[in-house]
Amino acid sequence: MDLIELQDFAAKCTNCELHKDKITPVFAKGNPDAEIMICGMCPGPDENSEDNNNGWPFIGRAGQLLDQILDDVQLTQKEVYITNVVKCYLKPGIRLEDEWINSCFPYLINQIGLIKPKVVVGLGADAGRALLNKSKTVSLGSMRDKRYKLTDETSIVVTYHPSYFLRAGGKSHKHYDRIIEDLNWVKNIVNR
Repeated sequence: MDLIELQDFAAKCTNCELHKDKITPVFAKGNPDAEIMICGMCPGPDENSEDNNNGWPFIGRAGQLLDQILDDVQLTQKEVYITNVVKCYLKPGIRLEDEWINSCFPYLINQIGLIKPKVVVGLGADAGRALLNKSKTVSLGSMRDKRYKLTDETSIVVTYHPSYFLRAGGKSHKHYDRIIEDLNWVKNIVNR
């Protein structure tokens, strides 16, 4: 199976109830040959819109800030592949159920297997916990500043989600420099 077949399969998925609110299938954007995969948790309202003809993740405010973050660390769209753990829209304010994560996780594992990135960057605590199979009580702080081994070729690094910064100041947030440090570290891992 290649990425296009996987994307088509995921777009038609009815494995959990989240497919009922899906307007636009959201799969990924970026370079499928990238050495860095960036992984959020799930599409938001902007991504689930009929206006999102490409089915791209991270096109709303969080995506705009992610683009600025990537610019700040001098990573281009050609150097990253961006996706989510969960492929279907989840209404804001609803906590993700393990069942929904487990239903989508095989798509992510297949994406990783096809792309073979050197590093998967989990954005936020939820994505980090899903990628690392950690309990819901594990904090972002306890996962940050560590490099986890997924396979012999692929590591996982967990950092902040851009929406965390949007809630309190954007680029002027007191911890904004931490995501810059984390992504510069990821670049160093890839360039070794």
